[in-house]
Amino acid sequence: MEQQNDEFAIDLLELFYVLRSRIVIIILTAVIFAAGAVAYTHYLVTPMYASSSSVYVLTNKNMMVNYSDFMVGTSLTSDYMQMVKSYTVLDSVIKNLGLEEELEVEDLDALVSVSNPTDTRMLNITVRYNDPRIAKEIVDELAEVSVERIKEIMDVQQPNIYEKGRISEYPVSPSMKKNVLIAGLLGALLAAAVFIVLYLKDDSICTPEDVEKYLKLNTLAAIPMEAGSAEQIRLDERKRIGKRKSKHKRSSRKENGGGDSL
Repeated sequence: MEQQNDEFAIDLLELFYVLRSRIVIIILTAVIFAAGAVAYTHYLVTPMYASSSSVYVLTNKNMMVNYSDFMVGTSLTSDYMQMVKSYTVLDSVIKNLGLEEELEVEDLDALVSVSNPTDTRMLNITVRYNDPRIAKEIVDELAEVSVERIKEIMDVQQPNIYEKGRISEYPVSPSMKKNVLIAGLLGALLAAAVFIVLYLKDDSICTPEDVEKYLKLNTLAAIPMEAGSAEQIRLDERKRIGKRKSKHKRSSRKENGGGDSL
């Protein structure tokens, strides 16, 4: 068992050296992926802007609100959240703003989110749209239509609009930094995965340790090859071939010259 663990540790060490020897390619791949993410985010993704409005839910017209009223109002906020995104409310907002050509009810439903902070009777309505001005108009109209619909259907005091939407100067999505970071990490991981797969599939025997490990044989001797010796062998072979050609040319010239003199 201990021997298997040692072999496994050696494999991991070899894998580490393989990846380290390819670190330039891995980094270059990460940079290419990050650059692609920059181009994609900047040119192909439509920026989205958000605008939010807050509604305060009431259950009692009196100034004094007891604990029972507070608990009832808190429990009803879930119903109010569903009503804000109801088909009737969303359809009315689209018609009131004249957005029939740009939006369907299903499209607007995907752009609207409603939240209720814990232990409060506040409804936060947020609209995301590719135009910050239209996002503000939609969230304001949505708040107006919602409070009227809640009063009509729930038979309660009309909720108050605590805060209207504002025009956002900066988009909330996409996030350039997030996309670049994810793309860079993905590129590095993919490049490393390719080298790992190539390493695992390589069953060639390169070292005496490989002979002992895979063939179960002892290494009796090893013939070292100096750096550049293979290149030197190729150069020597070229020189020999060149000398043979030059001798052949000289002999051909002599034969041709002798023929002319005769």
